[in-house]
Amino acid sequence: MMGGQGDELDEAERLKELGHLSAAVGHHVINAFAAVVSNAELIRSQARNPQCDRNELVALGSAIIENALGASHVPRRLIDWTRRFTSPGFDQKIDPVVLIDLNQVIRETAEHQQATGAPGITWVLNLGQIPKIRGSASQIRSLLAYLIQNAREAMPRGVGTITCTTTVDDRNWVIMEIRDSGSGMMPEVLKRATEPFFTTKTGRSGVGLTAAHGIWRRHRGALSIESQPGEGTMIRLSVEAPPPSVSHPAPKPEAAHSVRSSASPPPGATHQSPGQRAATASETPGPT
Repeated sequence: MMGGQGDELDEAERLKELGHLSAAVGHHVINAFAAVVSNAELIRSQARNPQCDRNELVALGSAIIENALGASHVPRRLIDWTRRFTSPGFDQKIDPVVLIDLNQVIRETAEHQQATGAPGITWVLNLGQIPKIRGSASQIRSLLAYLIQNAREAMPRGVGTITCTTTVDDRNWVIMEIRDSGSGMMPEVLKRATEPFFTTKTGRSGVGLTAAHGIWRRHRGALSIESQPGEGTMIRLSVEAPPPSVSHPAPKPEAAHSVRSSASPPPGATHQSPGQRAATASETPGPT
């Protein structure tokens, strides 16, 4: 299941509360900056006068320092208040840590997107046999939703392929890759891809990749992005799986399969191979 109506209402309420809080913090910081700019302009104006009152300049400088320190106090309190929701690891009862079957979450997400999303998107799932990972199932679903929304918005005319791949390396790190056959990113855009509120799309908020990055960081995972104009984008996420409690023989990998819409082109018509990507990464600490 992709989450019930109650979960959606809870999420809406949380977003509303966050919106009110963000607006209050924003107004506080903007007002403080206005005072800083005003005093700085007075200093610049008086400094041109060789006979300016140095004591007055000192007083204006002190006012700038006071306003800057005051402005930083509220954001610091906000960071402290949200730390238990954003710092790596999990410690609250409302969002318990569980062992997550990442392949199953990907399948459910793809089926949900297939049923409710644009008809021109072809889904290709290359899901290997991987161990379960520790974390929050609800946050992993949100992470996938952000990444898939970003991939869909990159598709020219809403037509293309999204490929999800999972593997595990010899260090027991689970690796998930989400590739799209969209328009790709210029190097200067790629460098800012996870920057809060940065977007090249009209009417979008620019918080999707930032939120996804934050969620994965909280799972102590690493995220990197590879993209090139005209060749789509690949987002690679890796995280260490918990050690197995009992040794088992290595199972055979699952067969790759496609989930296609009736209006979609064949997968081979739009899918880009891994070798066609130019690598430029934005990473948190993790495996290389």
